[in-house]
Amino acid sequence: MRRSITSGLAAGTLLASALFALAGCGGKEAPGQQAAAPPPGPPPAPTMEQLKGATVSGVFEQPATLADGKYDGPPVVEGGASHPTMMLWDSAVAFGDMDGSPGNEAVAMLSSNSGGSGELVYVAVFGIRDGNLENLGTALVGDRTKLQNLWLQGGNVVMDVVEAGPSDAACCPTQLARKTYVLDGGVLKESKSEVLGTLTVATLSANEWQLVSIDGQPLPAGAKPPVIHFEREGIRGFAGCNRFTASVKETAPGVIEVGPAAATRMACPEPEMDMERQFLDALGRVNGYTFLAGQLALTWAGKDGSGLMLFAK
Repeated sequence: MRRSITSGLAAGTLLASALFALAGCGGKEAPGQQAAAPPPGPPPAPTMEQLKGATVSGVFEQPATLADGKYDGPPVVEGGASHPTMMLWDSAVAFGDMDGSPGNEAVAMLSSNSGGSGELVYVAVFGIRDGNLENLGTALVGDRTKLQNLWLQGGNVVMDVVEAGPSDAACCPTQLARKTYVLDGGVLKESKSEVLGTLTVATLSANEWQLVSIDGQPLPAGAKPPVIHFEREGIRGFAGCNRFTASVKETAPGVIEVGPAAATRMACPEPEMDMERQFLDALGRVNGYTFLAGQLALTWAGKDGSGLMLFAK
């Protein structure tokens, strides 16, 4: 019996040695253990899901990791109410080549607050490196800066913004500017900033705007989204069922008065008619406009309350 066990151990040792030699011979792996070859082509671009869970540097003293696009840090003072927050603007993300290497990067806007009245706005670049999402650079855009447009051009990040001008309070920016950012040596930095003028209703006329939400509520299922177009002294568009026009008077940058809407009288199914009633009622109360995360915000505030409608290009 002893001889049988010894013989079995010897045979097992010889077999293990033979497999080891085969695995090491010529640098080849044993059958069934070959490493999977990387997929052909450039690395994938970051996904929105990855960006919503990204770790971001350059905003706080330490890197902060988002959860579903948000970060909520510990209190600034133990037991205090103020705490750092950060949010990804998922409506303001652009994709393209930032560094000349294969594959596209993602450019995203974020905002942060540490408990005060300010809101610091940042632009950040992300890329896939060795299969993982990396924050390749982050740069400060400004305090309470409003984003109009964001795009990539020739490897640069370009954005149109509304920022505080020399005579503006920080709360209420009116200066139009175009900013350019470049990723240079692993650092994202502003390379150019050009003042374009002052915010007016004419700023809105270059685009047609489609309704996204009213007071944070998305459009009812089955409803056709209203669409508006600003002109010099008016608004025209589609209200959900009918075409409409309304007058607009601007009394100060970002401050407007919208007149009663005149609309056609076509009848539509209830989802469209209900949407139209909500939209025209809200439009008649609008007395201001601004930009939020690249979207147009029509706002109202008065004795009957406040609210906003968000529109996308």
